[in-house]
Amino acid sequence: MKVVVVGSGGREHSIIWKLSQDNNVKKIFCIGENYAISRLCKTIKPTNEDTDHLVEQIISLNPDLVVIGPEAPLSQGIVDKLENKNIKTFGPTKNASKIESSKIFSKKLMIDNNIPTSNAISFENYVEAVQYANNKGYENIVIKADGLAAGKGVFIPETKSDMETVLKDLLINKTLGKSGESLLIEDKIFGPEVSVFCFTDGVNYSDLIAICDYKRVFDNNLGPNTGGMGCYSPPEFWNKNLEEKIKKNIIEPTLLAMQNNGTPFKGILYTGIMITQNGPKVIEYNCRFGDPECELMMPMLNNNISDIFNEIANGNLTSQVSWKQKSSVCVVICSGGYPEKYITEYKISGIDKLSERVICFHSGTKELNKKLVSNGGRVLVLSCLDTSIKKARENIYTEIDKIKFSNSFYRKDIALRAME
Repeated sequence: MKVVVVGSGGREHSIIWKLSQDNNVKKIFCIGENYAISRLCKTIKPTNEDTDHLVEQIISLNPDLVVIGPEAPLSQGIVDKLENKNIKTFGPTKNASKIESSKIFSKKLMIDNNIPTSNAISFENYVEAVQYANNKGYENIVIKADGLAAGKGVFIPETKSDMETVLKDLLINKTLGKSGESLLIEDKIFGPEVSVFCFTDGVNYSDLIAICDYKRVFDNNLGPNTGGMGCYSPPEFWNKNLEEKIKKNIIEPTLLAMQNNGTPFKGILYTGIMITQNGPKVIEYNCRFGDPECELMMPMLNNNISDIFNEIANGNLTSQVSWKQKSSVCVVICSGGYPEKYITEYKISGIDKLSERVICFHSGTKELNKKLVSNGGRVLVLSCLDTSIKKARENIYTEIDKIKFSNSFYRKDIALRAME
């Protein structure tokens, strides 16, 4: 089987790493450039961001299967375009991807179908938004840009002034462009958060895997939101009773609502959930693998990943998806300044000194003058499986300082709460 993977980050590196161990897969191509990916398969530079050009590049490779990593091409309809050319593709259609690409769409889906979530109102007008937010009180709300924002479209104001600045930036200054022209002001809810993943063909779905991630850039959840600084599984509060509640009250109603909406969802459904005093409630959906959650999931998966991708692309998931009964931790190493401005092309050393217990996935790297250098804000992801969170965590933090590049940093508290 010949497989094409679209995307160039740690998520795609982990998918290709898993595909490279798959007996069904004879050849892998990646449309996207990354040092470590280029060591596993042939990489091809995207001609540009336009999905039509991307489709042309994919067609020229004559693949048996295509796997789309990032959310942007999914939201632009790349799956529809490939399937119209009779190319099997893992991922949701453009309309199904709206479950992530429009917060307003997904909130309406939840409310209309009695899927537990918090109350929210959408706005396009700054004056109306400020008036509503002031009536609610800054401490009682979360502000969410409607469109895609690379994990940086959610704002939790800490003061009245902060709240008004966020609303002004989005609705007047257009700091997120079209993504922030419409927004949700959502009632704040409280409790531990969990990201729940399942493979689905739109009707059938796999066993769930639950992961806790860390969005804030600094320890103790300080600083701005990022694309993700680390994660661990299983959560300390996860149990069979909670899992069954989430299946019955969230996963199954979501898949049924998408079917009834004429937009059946196939791919990997990623549901962000808060465990409130009144039970689990949906914070948001994503239409693809998380990053760095994918770097945790791929080593945890027992199956040949090509079987799952193929069955879902064919609309008939029959494989019994099996996850290792282990604990896992991931920690992201970043470049100073991330998630704001940062410098690239710092020389990286020490990866070859890591213990075999730790897997190093590359999020933003490239080769320059025959040397490995940084090429992004999130640079490397260390992942480890062991018999407990404590052991997996210790394995990573014992090894992590072997990796050296200028201005690097990482959170030191990933998975600490699972032991406390």
